[in-house]
Amino acid sequence: MTELTRHSTAVPSVYALLGTLENDLTAALGYTLARSPALRASIVHRVWPTTTAPATDDATLALEERDAEGRTDLEMRLPRALVIFEAKRGWIVPTADQLAKYAGRIAAHPQGGVLVTLSQASRDLATASGLPASIDGIPVVHLPWTDALDDITTARRTCRGTERVWLDELHAYLNGVIRMRNPENCKTYCVVLNQARPGGGGARTFLEYVTDEHCYFHPYGAGNGWPTDPPNFMAFRWDGHVHRIHRITHAEVIPSLLHRFPDVPADAVTTTPHAMYTLGPRIPPFDPIPTGKNYRAARLWVLLDQLQTAPTLADAIEGTRQLLG
Repeated sequence: MTELTRHSTAVPSVYALLGTLENDLTAALGYTLARSPALRASIVHRVWPTTTAPATDDATLALEERDAEGRTDLEMRLPRALVIFEAKRGWIVPTADQLAKYAGRIAAHPQGGVLVTLSQASRDLATASGLPASIDGIPVVHLPWTDALDDITTARRTCRGTERVWLDELHAYLNGVIRMRNPENCKTYCVVLNQARPGGGGARTFLEYVTDEHCYFHPYGAGNGWPTDPPNFMAFRWDGHVHRIHRITHAEVIPSLLHRFPDVPADAVTTTPHAMYTLGPRIPPFDPIPTGKNYRAARLWVLLDQLQTAPTLADAIEGTRQLLG
């Protein structure tokens, strides 16, 4: 297939021409739902609050519908019910106040309906972030984008022709958007490790989580300079040297550190949402890299190739500065 690029970046799907904002995501989803009966049925079956979901053959789709209370992202109108989708990029979820503006639209339908929130957040994180189970008697269901991708994948197996084409386009688009990284995708996040334990206890030190559990975590959404988008690579230093470089193979946000590691004592930090990174195999060089200066506990960004080739971390940071400005 002939490759198409835009601003030197590959265009994997026609939907990629829209962009990657929240309205772009719901526009792509809405257009595909309108053209794929299989995906409509699968999504409604997943989010419907009772065991028997209504038929979707006669559904209509509407984007950005406005009334006196506000504007919805996407509505699926069934003969006697209404499904409203509110989407967010990243791991945040819509607020209860925002969703409450739309509950009346659903209540006006004989069979009611459901408010559906869409984001990269897991259901556990959405609940921990304050997403209610219902608003004014209207069920609220969180749909992670990964679950929507699963439904698209399932529908693709059974569909042919034009319907399959649009499912393929949406699948390629969402795969790119929800895994998007910073443009400088070879930047490595370099942090220091020590022998302290999160919450002051538990079975492992911060160093052992990296060396033994092959993971790293930090508070999410708490400020203090922590990234909100996951890095592609991480480097770990202790005792005056960078000892390990890893690719991040999976990133998620969990409601609290105890959600993954229940042995960690609960405190004001460990009970808050955390970004959790799974570390892939080590990346060369495997010999320790001297830091070249005392960075103490500073968290640093450095280009991967500079870190791999410079004699010290300080030289790699200077090389990064010269290349990126």
